[in-house]
Amino acid sequence: MMLNNTSSDLLAASAAGLGDSWTTPGLADLAGGSGLAGDEEKKSYGDVFIASEAIISNRALEIIENLIDVFVISLLALLGIVTNILDLAVFYRQGFKDSVNISLAAIAVWDLIKCVCGIAIRVYGPLGWHSRAYRYTWKSLTTPTLVYLQVFANYVSYVLAAYVSFERCLCVTIPFKVKSIVTPRLTFIMMILISVLVIASFGVIFFIYDIGWVYSTYFNATVAVFEFNSFHRNHGPVVIAYFNLIGIINPIFCFIVIVTCTAIIVYQLNKMSRFRAAATAASSKTDSAATTTVAATPDAAAAAAGNSLSSRDRQVVKMLVVVIIVYIVALLPRFAHYAGKFTEPDFAYLRRYHNMFTLSSYIVLTFDYINASVNLFIYLTMSTNFRATFYQMFPACGKKKLGSGA
Repeated sequence: MMLNNTSSDLLAASAAGLGDSWTTPGLADLAGGSGLAGDEEKKSYGDVFIASEAIISNRALEIIENLIDVFVISLLALLGIVTNILDLAVFYRQGFKDSVNISLAAIAVWDLIKCVCGIAIRVYGPLGWHSRAYRYTWKSLTTPTLVYLQVFANYVSYVLAAYVSFERCLCVTIPFKVKSIVTPRLTFIMMILISVLVIASFGVIFFIYDIGWVYSTYFNATVAVFEFNSFHRNHGPVVIAYFNLIGIINPIFCFIVIVTCTAIIVYQLNKMSRFRAAATAASSKTDSAATTTVAATPDAAAAAAGNSLSSRDRQVVKMLVVVIIVYIVALLPRFAHYAGKFTEPDFAYLRRYHNMFTLSSYIVLTFDYINASVNLFIYLTMSTNFRATFYQMFPACGKKKLGSGA
């Protein structure tokens, strides 16, 4: 695909119209909206858009973008790359005979993909210090590719977290049956199946853009550009409507599953704790009256036995509950973002509250990257086995006293 020089110059001017830190056209997708709907859709990127300065000025937005997007999110992405590689290394050393290791490794893989994409996308910052043409080219190459892959990695991790929460819910409700149902083989198949299905359900968006190279008199250099292609012209409204719908359904559905399963898990753990406390108190009594009392309550004893988990399984469940709660917290800004979109039509990309919408998108993205980078610290804090393996592999980090854990 080639564009004429006039189109490429207008495209460059559009980029300059929002300042040197030109907002990536696909940014709205990071918060669940394509930013390509209705009358606001641009037939070409040659149209210059100057955002309204309602609430947030363009200059303030540029500073915020450089601070949050180029600096904060880049640091979080780097942290996420390191922590997820360490997670995978420990899981590999421990082996994958346990379904928990398989599911957590799958989440780490997608978090790693997201963080790698995040760093690669933000290379435009250093490139811009050398050449505005390089900066523009890198954004044009990554917006229709890595930006979307970053988004899809988020969606995959949401579904994987929902599956893990459902699996652990089964573990605490039917502990003696679940091990014969949820085998490592089944978990591995489900991780692959979920990943493929989620990517396939969103992947159609990759087919609506073409990338080409043009000479720009604005930059006085050859730059990469992207624009909608013939597939978009023929099927664009349907594709965008579908993409917007599934982009909202995915996190909402996962949130409902995660919250519901977590509530059941917490309830069951509290119930088991009461049974264990009652059983311990009863077993400490040696007199005949205590024996008579215990014998008189066979149903309670049977219930305690039928709903008990090993100490290790209980700790694993508690650790996973913390991981799931982090997902819940990370999803809350996204739902606040959705609420703003539904209550204020102008709270959208390329509309009156474009700057506020962009800032909100960066906040959502920041929480996503925090979520993608903190699991290592949760595992080290709450899992004795993980912690022991980690310090065996990396003794220079210093051994810590191992408390009770998974």
